[in-house]
Amino acid sequence: MAKNNNIMTIVESIANDMNSKYETIVMVESQFYSDFPYKVLSYLEKNYQDVFQSFMKHIVPDNSGKIDYLIYVFDSIRIPRLFLSVDIYPTLTGKDSTRWITEKAFLIDGKEYYISNQWVGHETEEKKNLRINDFAMAIYRDSEHLFFVDFVKKNTTKPYSQLVMVKQIKNENKDLRHNNSFMINKVVSSILSTGLIYSETLIKRLAYSLMAKPFVILSGLAGSGKTQLALAFAKCLSENIDEQVCTVSIGADWTNREPLLGYPNALKSGEYVLPESGVLQLLMRANDDPSKPYFLILDEMNLSVVERYFADFLSAMESGEPIKLWDGNDDVPAEIKLPKNVFIIGTINVDETTYMFSPKVLDRANVIEFKIAANEMEDYLGKKVNINLEQAYSACADMAVDFVTKAESQVEKDEKNKDVLLSFFKELKEVNAEFGYRTVNEISRYLHFAEGDLTDDTAIDTAILQKLLPKLHGSRKKLVPVLTSLWKLCLKNGIEKTIEVEFDKANFKYPESAEKIQRMYNAVVDNGFTSFAEA
Repeated sequence: MAKNNNIMTIVESIANDMNSKYETIVMVESQFYSDFPYKVLSYLEKNYQDVFQSFMKHIVPDNSGKIDYLIYVFDSIRIPRLFLSVDIYPTLTGKDSTRWITEKAFLIDGKEYYISNQWVGHETEEKKNLRINDFAMAIYRDSEHLFFVDFVKKNTTKPYSQLVMVKQIKNENKDLRHNNSFMINKVVSSILSTGLIYSETLIKRLAYSLMAKPFVILSGLAGSGKTQLALAFAKCLSENIDEQVCTVSIGADWTNREPLLGYPNALKSGEYVLPESGVLQLLMRANDDPSKPYFLILDEMNLSVVERYFADFLSAMESGEPIKLWDGNDDVPAEIKLPKNVFIIGTINVDETTYMFSPKVLDRANVIEFKIAANEMEDYLGKKVNINLEQAYSACADMAVDFVTKAESQVEKDEKNKDVLLSFFKELKEVNAEFGYRTVNEISRYLHFAEGDLTDDTAIDTAILQKLLPKLHGSRKKLVPVLTSLWKLCLKNGIEKTIEVEFDKANFKYPESAEKIQRMYNAVVDNGFTSFAEA
């Protein structure tokens, strides 16, 4: 499975060593890999609010009854010696050099246990039930980092299976954190470990949207966690949070760019007044440090008319041209480029105190809508939730450089979903809401990054929802025909349902888009007018 020559070299050296010395197995020691068993369990349990209690439901003593070896049983999966007693293994590297034990520790029946990554014992039945590779590929979709090596001891035919997790060969002069691949599931588990309640798909949509285009708008219900998700994601990927994350509350009285970019002092020649928001300072730091991500979070963007204070950003976002600042010679440059490593996340609420976004703004962003379902509220009310945002701080900073690299990479235009996009284009054109080449390119990038994680239908469904539907707004006469046509495009092949029927996800190839279309249809029928943004 290895694609990297460095990894092949390490594996070969391990294999050669095994021919002479059975006991010696080299594993590159890294906190990233020692956390792997914990991530596997979190993936199995799907319960991040109280992981420990979930684990304990599946813990049993081993077959010999020894309390010092505990077994984890989940459905048909049986992981022997998952928990190892500190009394037997007093150090994090275990009793011998072949074992690397995670720092996560648990207190069970008055004894402290580590989670071990050496799960494979010599019991044949347990080996048969241990589908470790399935977990590995579900959590870390990077075959260059994780694979099995089967060894056979001299003079026997009995295999010894060792899970080998290899990182690039250590270079003392280079910070290894900058070589780690971006893996979305690590981001998901880090954010959910804080106690915040989001679906995994929602977090992934935010990540892939930012990689497709570094401008995302989070829209929806007040108090649904839009700002918290933006902060959690940004701080999770930031090594230095104070330097890399800037949060700005938009003022209702903002009528120009000065709160974001500052201004030349008209009363003192040669002086530039920096903005109190810290936005210009963030841009300057990002320009000086292009390999790391920097995050600008604009809270309640539509409290003022966006184009009044954000026009320079919207223009620079597409043209790549620098933003002119002034003609002075201070520490502030005459002009500044909008760095490609700056990721902008805006949040909006929709009520009588806010302004609607223009098509110009919506066309430049992925719009992710926040809704709270009845079952999610019921789940929240039934749980004791302790929020600890610091749990996620810098948790994924080791992957941040690769996140920026991927976000800046070139992606080929998507061909697989050409017919789907063309069908939506034709229907949207009927109401002058069709999309242009920029939208096609951004959808192609989103689908590229989501490939292999989100299913094809889920990826195109969320792309439609985020990039094509937000510009829809208008009267009943204008929208009813097109909403009805779009609804039909979302149905599974062979199914015919009218838009007035009770919504059933099972009928749809693109259920998220269909549900939104039906809500907009109901609103326009009841009120005579509707838009994507809902109060």
